[in-house]
Amino acid sequence: MAKLRGIVGIEAAIVLIAFVLVASALAFVAINMGMFSAQKSKEVMAKAYDTATRAIDVAGDALAHVNNNTGKVDVVVLPIKLTGGSAPVDLANTTVTIMTSEGELNASLRNSTVSTATSDLSTLVTSSPGIAWASTRDTNTLLEPGEIVYLVVKPGTELPAYGWIQIEVKPPVGSPLVVRYTIPPVLTYTWIDLVLGQ
Repeated sequence: MAKLRGIVGIEAAIVLIAFVLVASALAFVAINMGMFSAQKSKEVMAKAYDTATRAIDVAGDALAHVNNNTGKVDVVVLPIKLTGGSAPVDLANTTVTIMTSEGELNASLRNSTVSTATSDLSTLVTSSPGIAWASTRDTNTLLEPGEIVYLVVKPGTELPAYGWIQIEVKPPVGSPLVVRYTIPPVLTYTWIDLVLGQ
């Protein structure tokens, strides 16, 4: 009888040890999953913060240059700036997509250069179709706080009255800036404000 009690005691101890080991393993898995979830949450918050601090915005009204010979818009100039408190954006890694009522301008500004703009807007009118950056401050490819860059768009086909242009600027980090303008019905001036329509 004493041997039987000893065997039962040993079996109970083995079962108890097994329960403790299983409980320890489950506790380890639960703690590990909690730490993993906390790390993932931290990464998501850091990415959201990074995205929010690299936002770009329109820095004023878009302007359109009217070709006096054809009476159509041949160049659109869009001023762009950083939003308040944003970190600099690398324009060399920014993608721009242009769509118009006359078709899509398949162009990208990746690895592009930045020219220096003067106060004379006529210097922004390029001779060949395409898109380019022009800065009010310097020629580096960083859009920095307080700086305004002009996105100069010359579609392959000129835009008539009531036509439209949609510009999407997608920085390397952050949400894209998408704007759409309708060409006003009266195109009698050399430069027209696309927001005011005159």
